Amino acid sequence: MLFLSVTAVLFALRCAISRPAIFPAPQYRLEPQLPGGGIVKAASTGGREAYGYYAPGGKRLIVFFHGNGEVMGSMQELAAIMQREGFSVLMAEYPGYGYASMYKATEENLHDDAAALLKHMREKYGHSEADTLLWGFSLGTGVAVETGKRQLGERLLLMAPFTSTPDTAQHHLFFAARWLITDKFDSKSKALAIPYPVLIVHGEEDSVIPFSMGKELAGIFPHASFIPVAGADHNDLLARLSRPQWSEILRFAKAQ
Repeated sequence: MLFLSVTAVLFALRCAISRPAIFPAPQYRLEPQLPGGGIVKAASTGGREAYGYYAPGGKRLIVFFHGNGEVMGSMQELAAIMQREGFSVLMAEYPGYGYASMYKATEENLHDDAAALLKHMREKYGHSEADTLLWGFSLGTGVAVETGKRQLGERLLLMAPFTSTPDTAQHHLFFAARWLITDKFDSKSKALAIPYPVLIVHGEEDSVIPFSMGKELAGIFPHASFIPVAGADHNDLLARLSRPQWSEILRFAKAQ
């Protein structure tokens, strides 16, 4: 009994230390404004409602998973571009963020809410897994990989992905820091279970998530392509894409 109590206390301490760094949720809501779009909600686990923003644009669906310091509306500009390219788009809100700020941000909650939204897309709007591209940035790549592992989409586009949060903590701090992390987002261990096409885009000068992590993941996913972006840091990755690189991304997104 004492062992269980001590274990529970240690786990709570690890959560209290690591979660504010992994989930630094902005204290605001940002509702996108896209043609025909609106807020969607879906029943998730634990009595939560999963929130997202959906805008129709075609049979194929792109699901956007944002970074840890953003909200779903932060990806509006990119979503608008892809809607004009003929896609329907869904921007996922995370529990603890924006419209879902009343809930707790944990790895499990993020994954379960993403699954609830994808189920809603299938049942209400008719978007099948075969027509769904999962597009993640930074923290969102961890959500995209798990969603793909759950067979809720059949293509993944990962921008500035990390191998795992413990690996990232160790890179920035010290070796023992990895043991403080409770929400692992271990994309490296899941990569071999993703049989779908994967495109990884990573800035060569990324100061947040090492370029080497994106390159490493590209060598593990069974069907991965890799776009290194010269001169790009973490937050200017899209702006640094060359025209040929953007064309490659569009070709990947539109491939059947």
